[in-house]
Amino acid sequence: MNLLLIVGAANDIFIYNYAKWLKASMNVCIDVFEFYHSNQQGYGYEYFDNVISAKGCDIPKIRVFVDSCLLGGQLKKYLNNKMYDIIHCQWIVAPFVLQRNLKKHCKKLILTFWGGEFDKQKILYSNKLYRYNLNRLSKQVDCIINDYNGKMAILNNLPYYKGDFKAASLGSAPLEELYNLMQEESKTESKKKLNMPSDKQVVLIGYSGKAIHRQLPIIKELHKYPQLKEKIHILAPMTRGASKDFVLLVENELNELGFSYTLIKDRFLTDEEMARIRNATDVVLQFSEWDGFSRSIIECLCAKSILLYGDWLEYENYLTPSGFEGVAVSSVEDGIFTLSNVIANMFDYQEITQKNCENGRHQALWSYCIKDWVNAYTDLLK
Repeated sequence: MNLLLIVGAANDIFIYNYAKWLKASMNVCIDVFEFYHSNQQGYGYEYFDNVISAKGCDIPKIRVFVDSCLLGGQLKKYLNNKMYDIIHCQWIVAPFVLQRNLKKHCKKLILTFWGGEFDKQKILYSNKLYRYNLNRLSKQVDCIINDYNGKMAILNNLPYYKGDFKAASLGSAPLEELYNLMQEESKTESKKKLNMPSDKQVVLIGYSGKAIHRQLPIIKELHKYPQLKEKIHILAPMTRGASKDFVLLVENELNELGFSYTLIKDRFLTDEEMARIRNATDVVLQFSEWDGFSRSIIECLCAKSILLYGDWLEYENYLTPSGFEGVAVSSVEDGIFTLSNVIANMFDYQEITQKNCENGRHQALWSYCIKDWVNAYTDLLK
């Protein structure tokens, strides 16, 4: 099977592992077209047969006006005189939705939404213009492959779509390591190996270095709770998606706050290291401006962390069907107030965290998840 993956960046933990497990599970040639080249995550290209990188405009004030057409034009040029069994776009960005003739170059056209597209993607500062072009594009699409729990939210936003919907989820590589690690190492032992205070509750503020996780508003709100200084240790992994300026800003704010903290920067984490970080984490603050139900959050739930999440993320649509449980909050302010109550009553959450750990064991392992993707591709090409 000849497959073209159209992605944000080929150098991504999920795209890398997706290709790795797909290659191990079926006979497939994988080409990748990336709109936004990056080496930030440190992954190789060994599971890709070809990688094609688009190049955007270098002039900041002009970029927003030309990049959608410029990058989309490079995809169109690349596809000229090419034919694939499947073209599969994972993360539906503006340059992609402007395409008009993708079906000329494949037997089946597939979309996978990563979260936030319907609200955050824009063309010329306009989300309405993005949505118009997305709906127009959807008439070409044969199938959408996403987590089943997000099906209605996606289809309700695509009134012109008439294709299939198949259920599949991305897996988690650290999760393979996590369950083995938890058998050998307690949370306290993981904290010690990571040089974190074992007598404090480790609180994760965002699972990557992207500002959408609202690290700065969280830190600002923590100033109002000095009583937590001796009770919590803040964990800020500023790796994936982090700019140097933003990392410095978060680090300065943490220093001013005066709480003990661990900030991870300027390095890549192995799956084993990430598993240990998950195991060391006691509470997760997921107050992102927008986000899908990330594999990173599932890793935290499986590691017996207490999840506090913003109700605007509508995670209840994913948590309950998957047998998970978290604590919804209405704002960052409400979230930190709730955090203070959770820290005072950690014992009350032991039954919930144990249930989350058990229910997540077979839901997000790549060895389990990849089967649905392979079956979807096979069914579509029959």
